[in-house]
Amino acid sequence: MTTLELRTSITADLDQMSVEMLENVSRYVKRLRRRTRNIKPQADASQRRREAAMLFVKNLSVSGGEPVPADERGIDALIAEKYDK
Repeated sequence: MTTLELRTSITADLDQMSVEMLENVSRYVKRLRRRTRNIKPQADASQRRREAAMLFVKNLSVSGGEPVPADERGIDALIAEKYDK
């Protein structure tokens, strides 16, 4: 089905619908559009969770035979401890 055929079909269906049915479709579309707007705050929440997780990782301490140099960031020290052996 081409775009033109789809548009023609939709127009024909709309012409056959009653006013009440058109209002129902309109309300349904408005609800769908509102739902897509609510996705962005969820993205902000996931960003906050990620930042909290990174803060937790940065504040972790490493215990072992060698002290972590004072000039290294916490996450860098953890990565070096894991991969440099």
